[in-house]
Amino acid sequence: MEAVTISVFRKNKSQQARDAPQTACYVNLTDSDFILPAGYTPLARNEEVLRCVHIIADLVSNMTIMLMENGKHGDTRIKNELSKKLDVYPSDLMTRKTFIYRIVADLCLTGNKVVIPKVNDDLIENLILCPTGRVSFTSKTDTSYKISYDKQIFDPDEVLHFVLNPDSNYQYIGTGFTPLVKKTVENILQANATKTAFLKSKWKPSMIVSIAADVEELRDPVKRNKILGSYTETTEEGEPWLIPSGEIDVKTISPLTLNDLAIQDSITLDIRSIASAFGVPPFLVGVGDFNKNAYNNFISRTIMSVAIAIQQELTRKILYSPALYWKFNPKSLMQYSLDEQNSYVKNMVGGGLMTRNEGRNDFDLSPVDDEGMNEFIVLENFIPVSKVGDQKKLDNLKQKGDEEDA
Repeated sequence: MEAVTISVFRKNKSQQARDAPQTACYVNLTDSDFILPAGYTPLARNEEVLRCVHIIADLVSNMTIMLMENGKHGDTRIKNELSKKLDVYPSDLMTRKTFIYRIVADLCLTGNKVVIPKVNDDLIENLILCPTGRVSFTSKTDTSYKISYDKQIFDPDEVLHFVLNPDSNYQYIGTGFTPLVKKTVENILQANATKTAFLKSKWKPSMIVSIAADVEELRDPVKRNKILGSYTETTEEGEPWLIPSGEIDVKTISPLTLNDLAIQDSITLDIRSIASAFGVPPFLVGVGDFNKNAYNNFISRTIMSVAIAIQQELTRKILYSPALYWKFNPKSLMQYSLDEQNSYVKNMVGGGLMTRNEGRNDFDLSPVDDEGMNEFIVLENFIPVSKVGDQKKLDNLKQKGDEEDA
């Protein structure tokens, strides 16, 4: 295994953690004056929120993590044991996919995720994910804070502390998306409770029958069924009723529906609001049609915004060299048509910016073992600017002009 020098984290301090509230985000529902029951509902149990969180976490965790090095003529990718460790098996218990997924999911829900590195002889042995409910932040000042986890207290430089959407008072503590979706989640829970109560209501008769009868007779269930049965039980299905004129009046009514209450429209609007708060296109959560441009914009903005927060924390905590940095690769997530990709590769190869084997790699094709496939080629009219005046056709034109003057 190739030895890679990284920053050395100080050993954990065995100090008793101060009593502090656990980091968790809840939606307070006690202010509702309607059907909604009182209590606390975690955002992690709301279906609409979980859809958005899953989409973001799934896409970020799909990207390869690359170790890059600054170079004179551009940055290059480094492949060694350190890059393999972080990109393939950062934790002893999980792969990069599940490791990054859990980090991103907790970042979206709570705004914070703490990871404890285990280092041996300047090499990373393991990265341990700390469950969010067992982590708290204490001794918070404008210049420092402490991280408490299972009766141990850490300084910020002893652990990896990923932060999303910093708090306005303590900028090193994240808030996630909770402030943006709290009220909308309450509205969705209220709408669902109202819909459930409406569907269970018995005040939705489809027909009202008015008959000439005494009030006491109608109050008696036996007599009421006998009167109704005298008309319904003697009539075959589909056969019209024969009733005495003036003794019975039958009216059909149209009870209120969910469309009349506009509950479905309200739920759709709230789902759009939650998706918008997370920066997720509505069509990814079941509202509207797919739009390629909106999806690619979602990758370049929302997904990469979360990815950059992770890669910068990794870079500043576990790399010594100022020339090295971590980088997620969003290219594999973008949506391109086959014609667009084909045109892109042709232009890159024809302009000498990509070899033909590199172009094959973009189509997931194996490289061809031929020296010419690894050469950078350009069209014959691609010449340096300093050589523009040396073209043969210009010499011929000049010679022809001299002859005409003579």
